[in-house]
Amino acid sequence: MLSLPDPYQGEEMDESTMNTPNQQNPQELAKKGMAIYQEKYQAEYEQKYLGKFVAIDTSTGEAWVADTPEEALRIAQEKNPRGFFHLIKIGSPSVFRVGYTQNSAREWFA
Repeated sequence: MLSLPDPYQGEEMDESTMNTPNQQNPQELAKKGMAIYQEKYQAEYEQKYLGKFVAIDTSTGEAWVADTPEEALRIAQEKNPRGFFHLIKIGSPSVFRVGYTQNSAREWFA
């Protein structure tokens, strides 16, 4: 039988880890990702990469640009498999609405 390692094995979750924006709700994650984008990348990326997609790691502030949202997230996840990412279409006011609900009948995106 193939046994895969548990990515959380041996790690302790302390209060500081649990209270980071990455461990909170999706709205906090989106807010932090948008702040990082506006502060670090928006001016340059809207000149160079208009219409492409950027995945921003909200814990490190790193960003990866690609032609499609799937590709941007794939690259980001390869670089940081345990990262939390905010996805933006460069030059657009918004692409996806992030949300969650206890009612499974409701949609996750607009």
